[in-house]
Amino acid sequence: MAKTAPPRSPGASRREEARRQAQRRRQQHLLLQGGLVAIAVVVVAVAAWWLIVRAGESDSQVLYRFQTQDFHSLAIDPIDPDTLYLGHHGGLLVSRDGGRTWQSGTLSGVDAMQLALPAADPERIYASGHGVFVVSQDGGQTWASPAHNLPALDLHGFAVAPSDPNRVYAFELGTFSLYASSDGGVTWEARGLPPSLNQGILPLAVAADDPQHLYAGVGGQIWESLDGGQSWRQLGPGHGGTITALAVSASSQALLFAGTDQGLWKLDYSGNWQRLPVQPREGVLAVAVAPLASGAERVVLVDAQGNFYRSDDGGQTWLSR
Repeated sequence: MAKTAPPRSPGASRREEARRQAQRRRQQHLLLQGGLVAIAVVVVAVAAWWLIVRAGESDSQVLYRFQTQDFHSLAIDPIDPDTLYLGHHGGLLVSRDGGRTWQSGTLSGVDAMQLALPAADPERIYASGHGVFVVSQDGGQTWASPAHNLPALDLHGFAVAPSDPNRVYAFELGTFSLYASSDGGVTWEARGLPPSLNQGILPLAVAADDPQHLYAGVGGQIWESLDGGQSWRQLGPGHGGTITALAVSASSQALLFAGTDQGLWKLDYSGNWQRLPVQPREGVLAVAVAPLASGAERVVLVDAQGNFYRSDDGGQTWLSR
């Protein structure tokens, strides 16, 4: 006669059920962990793909990559737009082929934070910066430091009027003041600053046809003066980014180009901003504009990583190497 197993006690049954539930929970936990790991792998893969695509897009627009310590300013020769200048902490670099190759210029050992070339006198070049204010009258072959009455010389903003090579403006950081000169930087007079200026730089630009018509970038706003900096008014709403560089357009299609921490923007005469299709790797540090014989405009910029970009159609398309 077969033996039958004794009936299990209620306590043993409960322990067995608890064991089975704990095992199911462990299995569910492992499945959940596996699912989260799979999702994380997908997210990382998608992010990596996006970064690679963005990097590829940006790199495809880079015409040159500077190896200088920093990258302060850009300028285009108003007569020969294939001649370009880069100002950096150690002086100047010059390109004679539209930015594809660069060589050291004759100005060295100075911090060329700003460069300015007036269209009315294409042989004249101004360079200014930390303890620097020099002028060339022969296209950059020789340089001189003019006598002046500025109270200090830490210039963090500078512009020359395209139509008047003697009309220059400078923002001096030590005195936190804007100055104007009508004799090429020998005699300076204090002017008013745009309201709400609380930054260490003041991007400046002067209208192509009026030496008293001055523009300044303050934060994300453009301010305009019609009297050489004695009074200011805000020029419409900003685009949201912080303005780091300004250049005046000579065409009827655009008023200003603004380099920002969010790329390059163009302002038209109706007050509308357009973000241009260039993808700098970091914020734009310098921008310059000049007309071409075709009637289009050459636009060049350098970003915070030293990448140099060039457009020959007003910023709509960008050259590659």
